[in-house]
Amino acid sequence: MLEGIKILDFSIGISGPYCTRLLADWGARVLKIERPGGGDVSREWDSVVHGMSSGYVWVNRNKESITLNLKNQRAREIVYKLVEDADIVVENFTPGTVNDLGIDYETLCKINPHLIYCHISGYGQDGPYKDEKAYDLLMQGESGIILMNGSPEAPAKVPLSICDLTSGMFAALGIMMALYNRTTKPSKQGQELEVTMFDSMVSLLGYFPHFYWYRGELPVRVGMKHHLLTPYGPYLAKDGKYISYACLSQDHWRKFCYHVIERPELPEMPEFENNEKRLANREELEKIVAGELLKRNRDEWLERLRAVGIPCGRVNDLEEVLTHPQLIHRGLVRNLDTPYGEAKEIDNPIRFSGHTSKMDYVPELGEHTAKILAELGFSEDQISELRAKLVI
Repeated sequence: MLEGIKILDFSIGISGPYCTRLLADWGARVLKIERPGGGDVSREWDSVVHGMSSGYVWVNRNKESITLNLKNQRAREIVYKLVEDADIVVENFTPGTVNDLGIDYETLCKINPHLIYCHISGYGQDGPYKDEKAYDLLMQGESGIILMNGSPEAPAKVPLSICDLTSGMFAALGIMMALYNRTTKPSKQGQELEVTMFDSMVSLLGYFPHFYWYRGELPVRVGMKHHLLTPYGPYLAKDGKYISYACLSQDHWRKFCYHVIERPELPEMPEFENNEKRLANREELEKIVAGELLKRNRDEWLERLRAVGIPCGRVNDLEEVLTHPQLIHRGLVRNLDTPYGEAKEIDNPIRFSGHTSKMDYVPELGEHTAKILAELGFSEDQISELRAKLVI
């Protein structure tokens, strides 16, 4: 679907590479520009996948790797040649680095005015925090996620790299909008866009800011429960397994009491008659509900909840997720080639009629350098010279 789109990917880690991998999955040609000798920092994290890093394999499939020493003028000249027919540039360096390297938007758009140039950073290209380090852990803290997450006794970090992933997805969305905008302009003029991890996470805070703005309330940690709804969340069943269910409405609440736990008196009690009163008396209600759900096994509760249309499900560990019947039905786990053998990967979650996402290859460091330079017109002798002089 994105065949014919060429992306120069200068990014490292997760946020930028995840953005470009989403686009590579749908046919964009992504040239991953890595530093000679080491490459992307994520290559060093572990050796889980046939000796390769799980993080690198995860976010760098379907790409071609070219090594360029961007501090070398000859390497920059190669970048300028690559930019001539490129559609997109993605970078997530510390703000200002691209200017120092001579690969900033102003420089590159003079070569190619149709270029779409995407910055991904922690806080932005300017402002009081622009020079602050921005790793996922730090961003979860700065954006309020850690103190909102966890149990009443202790906060907790979300185990997924949600700040990296969210900014990567927003960047991919922004790039697609910029591509569409370019096609509708007679001039086909490109543009510069910016996504920050901080902005991305703050945009996900949902209804919590409204409670602060209009009531002066800060969110308290509620563990596995919901901040705005109760009863809601995982509860332990008699067999030691967790069941998750959600009372999203008064109808759900009454059906839960009348037909599931068979406690018809609860909805008639003034302290439990509506959701706001239930929240005000959460501790008392949770004790009652938790006690009731210990009387039957998980699957019995699932039957009862489904029978009356209350949303419910199992609380799975990773093994159960990766063997989930729906995952198998959807064919969500696919195989891709690597230099060291076939590896399993999770497919792109977007489905189109008549189109299948790519699941082609994970590149070795610099594997495509000679091929890409040859496309630019470099001879074998010239490529050997560049390698000898540590340009590539």
